[in-house]
Amino acid sequence: MRNYLIVLMVLLSTSCLEDRKRDVQLSSKMEAVKDSVDTYFTKLTELQEFNGVVLAYQKDTLLLKKAYNLNDDPQSSTYITDSTQFDIHSVSKLMTYYLVAKLEQEKKLSVEQTLINYFEDFPKGKAITLQMLLEHRSGLPRELSGLGEQEYDLTSDEIVDLAKKENLLFAPGTNAQYSNVGYEILYNIVSKAYDKAFAQCVVDEIFDPLDMDSSGAHFFVKQDRVKNMAQNHVLKDSLVWKVDNIQQDEFRTARLFSTVDDLKKFLDHIKQEPYASYLKNEEGIIAKDGGSKGVRAQVYSDLENDFDFVLLTNYDEMPFFDTIDDMVRLLKSEPVEYPKEINRKAITLDTEVLQRYEGSYMFADFDGLVLEVKAKDNHLVIFQEGEKIGELQAETPTVFFENPKAAESFEFIKNESGTYDALMGWKGIVVEGKRN
Repeated sequence: MRNYLIVLMVLLSTSCLEDRKRDVQLSSKMEAVKDSVDTYFTKLTELQEFNGVVLAYQKDTLLLKKAYNLNDDPQSSTYITDSTQFDIHSVSKLMTYYLVAKLEQEKKLSVEQTLINYFEDFPKGKAITLQMLLEHRSGLPRELSGLGEQEYDLTSDEIVDLAKKENLLFAPGTNAQYSNVGYEILYNIVSKAYDKAFAQCVVDEIFDPLDMDSSGAHFFVKQDRVKNMAQNHVLKDSLVWKVDNIQQDEFRTARLFSTVDDLKKFLDHIKQEPYASYLKNEEGIIAKDGGSKGVRAQVYSDLENDFDFVLLTNYDEMPFFDTIDDMVRLLKSEPVEYPKEINRKAITLDTEVLQRYEGSYMFADFDGLVLEVKAKDNHLVIFQEGEKIGELQAETPTVFFENPKAAESFEFIKNESGTYDALMGWKGIVVEGKRN
């Protein structure tokens, strides 16, 4: 018996040592990830490309919660803290998806219902399901046409009436095109289901139950929750400029704001079933970005690798999508190149080479934006609606840039007709412009 007890004690001691060793290794790994994330955003801020708050978790452990400021003076208009409120824009779409899922769980609607169930005179209403609206597969355009910055004054019902007049870009369900219009219709449907303004639905069904006390909406709510709102900023003429948080060309229906802590509460809730099954993609990720002039927001939860992060910035000079991709790699302990200063060199091209790229290019993903390209004095000039908006220098015979300190490029790719299409970089993504 004495020998048995000795063996048992040795085994227990060995097991405890192994557990302690694993805990130390895990703690060391998390500390390394924390340091990497902090270093990344510190360098991005030093390059004058970030001003905002980062919140990151691995499993249930807080890795980092930190505000990064271009100017540490609390009197600066850019100054923020880790509890500052930010406008979250299209993150509202993830909240809408959640509310639709919640209503379906409560048997109050079905994502297979069509628009004809709610708007009997909606063209093609029998072909467009709520699921299509949720997944941007309805065929409705990104924005309403011909409003001329009058979006601000529209009510939800007026937006739906105008949506009925829009031509579909494709047959419902046959393709995908990001559509703010489609979600405005969903806001209207959710509003009718709860018999109150959509913004008040979000407050009553999400913010209050989850104790998201620093979250709210700018319009159509009973209570003003603005306490410490970030002022939005852009870079103009190499200077940081304040811009209005509320733009006249934006709908007021879902003008929500929040903090990193509150958005983490929302992520923690929707990671649970049954909502995770609605909201996660094939890789087990729940994520949504949002933004407008001078502001960007991202929520991200990787259910397979068990990490979450929230990123809010009131300065839109950040290479947004590249930064989000890098953040994911950092939280997976994958190698990432830290932000560094860019110094691109221009070359001189013959006039006949530049003239190959002259013409107009239509960017469908930017609401049908049309840019005109003309060759002049060894460079390319960009026009929008007849107004000059930029000049491009050649880096290679097909790649051009405007700012030698920025990664964004214009690249011209030969198409099947023998002319060229354009690939335009913007905030870390590349959009295609077809030659007209």
